[in-house]
Amino acid sequence: MDPIYQELAGLLERKERLAFAVLVETKGSTPQKCGAKAIFLPDGRVIGTLGGGCLEAETRQKALRALETGESFTFKAVLDDDFGWDDGLICGGSVQTFVQPNPMSSGGVWRALLAEPAKRERRVLATIIELGARALITLGERRAGPARPTNEVAGSGGPTAPQETHTQVLAADPIHSGILDDICRKSGELLAEPEPEPLLHALCSTLHVYLEPILPKPVLVICGGGHVGCAVGKLAAWSGFDVVAIDDRASFANKERFPDASKIIVDDPAKVMKDFPLDADSYVCIVTRGHRHDAVILKEIIHSKAGYIGMIGSKRKVRTLMEGFINEGVATAEDFRRIRTPMGLSIHSLTVEEIAVSVVSELIAVRRGAQNFVSLSVTNQLADKLLGKPADEVE
Repeated sequence: MDPIYQELAGLLERKERLAFAVLVETKGSTPQKCGAKAIFLPDGRVIGTLGGGCLEAETRQKALRALETGESFTFKAVLDDDFGWDDGLICGGSVQTFVQPNPMSSGGVWRALLAEPAKRERRVLATIIELGARALITLGERRAGPARPTNEVAGSGGPTAPQETHTQVLAADPIHSGILDDICRKSGELLAEPEPEPLLHALCSTLHVYLEPILPKPVLVICGGGHVGCAVGKLAAWSGFDVVAIDDRASFANKERFPDASKIIVDDPAKVMKDFPLDADSYVCIVTRGHRHDAVILKEIIHSKAGYIGMIGSKRKVRTLMEGFINEGVATAEDFRRIRTPMGLSIHSLTVEEIAVSVVSELIAVRRGAQNFVSLSVTNQLADKLLGKPADEVE
């Protein structure tokens, strides 16, 4: 969730006058994408950004005037030579900005938005821009169904068809039931996407709703509080991950080493990971002080639902580990294809800090669904060899 909402809630709680602006639609090349936000205050302060330059300056002027009238508005701009020559803001695209002065009526929505982050719910903040009306849509977990979309047809013996989700709606303003049904339907479609992005949806010819997915931060579990784990924790937290640090030594698992971690656990990492809840939004980095510790942890999570499992180590270590797991019947060569080890992207990193950049870059690439990045991992290559795939077929 965008941290600007915490700022907004605090300002409204103190009853400060402000105008809240959000880019509800962008087309072509623009300095910021749909979802960028800014809070404009009468004393000149600006929290957040719409991309700077003349776009932000003109929006600020209009927003401060709206504080006097109390009226919300939308502002469209084409970022061409005529609009942005003075500031060099000639991206060529276009933007539509929604500005609302003193959005006090949505106070219940803002409070609910920030409440109980531990629930890790996937929600949608809906704003009908012509009315300034807001609602927070929360879709519950599916009771049955596949973990991902399937092409199986009903009655084919395939996975159970997903049941209807339970939807909770918190509306800060009166909204017609038919319009609310349309908003809930579109919100469900949006949250069904792997990486949902904000969008502007036409409810009818005269009403549009801006839908912003409010997603929990992905959880990064760092097993090992050494130099690399510490550096990865700092950079990952800065990059939007909810960091959990685990080490059995209190001198390595503490707030001094992991100042931005939401949770620090002093215990045996393998023991903790055995029952740690992992899902597709969970990322695990194994960076303990020894290969044996790494192997024990990996045994506990190799068949988990984690979206990313990475481990530090050499090619020789990886092969020895794979062969040991296969001989013990713990996992197959195919199971290892999802493990990224050595973890990180190939950027010729040498220092601890550079290694952290490499690792967090890979975390971001996986999270955002990037393609064609060069990973350091050798598990695919080793799996092919262990399965006896001909050398000319090995990538």
